[in-house]
Amino acid sequence: MRRLAQRFDIWSQPGRGTVLRFEAWPDVRASAERPSDRMVQARLEVGVVCVPLPGETACGDAWAVHATSGQHVAMVVDGLGHGPEAASAAHAARRALALHPELPPRDQVASLHQALRPTRGGAASVATLDLGRETGSFCGVGNVSGVVRSPGKSRSLVSHNGTLGHQLRKVQAFDFPFPYDALLVLHSDGIATSWRFDDYPGIEARHPALIAAVLYRDHRRSADDATVLVARNRQRRA
Repeated sequence: MRRLAQRFDIWSQPGRGTVLRFEAWPDVRASAERPSDRMVQARLEVGVVCVPLPGETACGDAWAVHATSGQHVAMVVDGLGHGPEAASAAHAARRALALHPELPPRDQVASLHQALRPTRGGAASVATLDLGRETGSFCGVGNVSGVVRSPGKSRSLVSHNGTLGHQLRKVQAFDFPFPYDALLVLHSDGIATSWRFDDYPGIEARHPALIAAVLYRDHRRSADDATVLVARNRQRRA
């Protein structure tokens, strides 16, 4: 598999199984032109799992990553409940983010609040990442969790209570260091919050898509949509 694949990654631990990630493309030149590869060239590696509640065809979660003005913005949104109406709320948030990706997280959340007013509402977390300066800023409302992992140390990011589109009492952004090789993890409440990187020795060196897949595999809740977004800084300080 490694010989046949253009990209190959593996993580294994006794008692926790083995997870593989590989890409095999018939035309290597075509694979280099994919949007995900352009993001890698911009020195941000991203991996995402976004899955609806079993039995549903529409996912009430959504995610987005945009590059703008030397920064990147990442978002995970969880529409209230599940099914088509939750999906409608989540997609409204994605459209709002795409209109003004350059806004700082606090203003992004205020924009999402307005965009979700006609919907049933939801929760969201937004992070901007300045890779060259090795810094980030985070703002969240509701139960979309955020974690930053620098080598050997994890930091939880604080979200405030509320429902975007309906009840928003406080909007506050928090800055954090985001050095080279650091990881940002955003996930909806379809993933339990009990996971720890320390329970998975060596996994933080793997591709973000593999990390997201393992967290989904081991910590998904069966009664909700589930999304995990993992992003890694691959740019040295300017």
